[in-house]
Amino acid sequence: MKKDVNGYFQGCTSLGQIIDRSVELYPERLAVVSGDRRLTYREFYEQVCRFAQVLRRDGVKPGDPVAVISRNCAEFLVAEFAILKLGAVAVKINWRFAPEELVDLLEFNRVRHAIARYERWDWGQKVYERTKDHITFYLINPDERGVSPFQAAIDSAPPAERFVPGPADPEAPALRVHTSGTTGRAKCVVHTNGALLEQLRNCSSVLAFSAGGIFQMTSQLFHIACVGAYLTLAVGGTLVLMSRFEVGEYLAAFDREKVTGISVIPVVLKRLLESPQFKEYDFSHLRFLNYSTCPMSKALLEEAIEKLHCDFYQSYGMTEMASIVTVLSPEDHFSDNGKHLSSVGKPIPGVEVRIQRPDGTVCPPGEEGEIVVRGPGQMKGYFTDDPTLNQQVLVDGWYHTRDIGWLDQDGFLYLRGRKDDLIISGGENIYPMEVTNVIMQLTDDVAEAVVYGIPDEEWGERIKASVVLLPGSRLTGEEIKTYCLEHMPHYKAPKEVEILPELPRNSTGKVMLCALRPHPEEI
Repeated sequence: MKKDVNGYFQGCTSLGQIIDRSVELYPERLAVVSGDRRLTYREFYEQVCRFAQVLRRDGVKPGDPVAVISRNCAEFLVAEFAILKLGAVAVKINWRFAPEELVDLLEFNRVRHAIARYERWDWGQKVYERTKDHITFYLINPDERGVSPFQAAIDSAPPAERFVPGPADPEAPALRVHTSGTTGRAKCVVHTNGALLEQLRNCSSVLAFSAGGIFQMTSQLFHIACVGAYLTLAVGGTLVLMSRFEVGEYLAAFDREKVTGISVIPVVLKRLLESPQFKEYDFSHLRFLNYSTCPMSKALLEEAIEKLHCDFYQSYGMTEMASIVTVLSPEDHFSDNGKHLSSVGKPIPGVEVRIQRPDGTVCPPGEEGEIVVRGPGQMKGYFTDDPTLNQQVLVDGWYHTRDIGWLDQDGFLYLRGRKDDLIISGGENIYPMEVTNVIMQLTDDVAEAVVYGIPDEEWGERIKASVVLLPGSRLTGEEIKTYCLEHMPHYKAPKEVEILPELPRNSTGKVMLCALRPHPEEI
């Protein structure tokens, strides 16, 4: 499905301009719903322009890095678009980080102004004490009067009509977004205005965002998933912003706002479908569902299709390419009797995908290799003190994803797993995703699973799975092993399965395999 989207971005040369058309055409339409806050496009734009004047008054200039540290809320978007309107750079930092990590990233990014919402006052105080001499903070948290310093600053600023935007340079950086890693400092990805605008055009041409649509979002805005928020606002839709995922709150907001589009990861979808409250709500207004490339079992997808009666879009992407690079369209979910359901679709307009051998030669259809991509949404590079970091992943204009996969004869992309996660057991290559996908077929019992290799004297590595069960399940590790043996080659089945109450995660939400693998002294 391709549609004409040029009108949405006509005349835009910076990311901060994407809301201008919607403000002009739909001033009284709801732009953002966030908890108790409901902002029309006129109100949202007024807040943005007022805060931009606050930042300019306080010394922020075009190109300056300004941090936003907050869970999802309307204030996050107001701050971000004010930064962009000035021609400054929005530095998105995960609010879940510990104080030491926050201070490190603020210093590394050379931040002198930050908009923050503290979830823990003791942590916030530690950050403030370490940085107060050189960083100006605008707190979103309300004070003893119930008014946040952030909002008070906006209320004291001149009206929007007195704001003069900063330069709109398509080559200038607009965002710094931090990728999630399991060790060391998160990598800082830099995206320019022009690259982001082109990526939004391409995404909009293949996804179902439209004027008047109502999009519910739980993904945190500090992730590159923020593209979903940008698309909603650019086309004149309403963004229902959830600060967290809780089934009851999610379903209540979904019903109250008559949501037409959602974006979910498999575990969220699973919890929605299995909730006793699911049957209490009307889903007839839902038109589309976007889901990501976390392992999605065929059984779960089929259940969702049967119950939700909407269009399904699967996507594959990464922060370095400004979100998605492939999409499995609604039509391709059913083409050739569901032949492509296990794929992540075809490249979106403007994006090229190829499969490459270690020596750099291109693999023919059907042969596995590293997935390399290029396209207009590609990052300018990492903001880094290590010049070799960019050289490792950007080679001859191609971004090396370190994901392993293959293309079929029709151009559909299939994922095998991460190059770094490869398990070599008895000389055989095994990708954890293959095993995880089988375990996740146990939809009545399994909530989450992670598969990895651990040292083995005989085989080099043996396969282990750590599994979280759904409430009430009595499934055992031995039963999971038996199921795997029945549904995959023997050498790929896990030799060990442990049942855990939850998986250990870092502050970005990624599973910490280092906490699951045995320490050397334990082997």
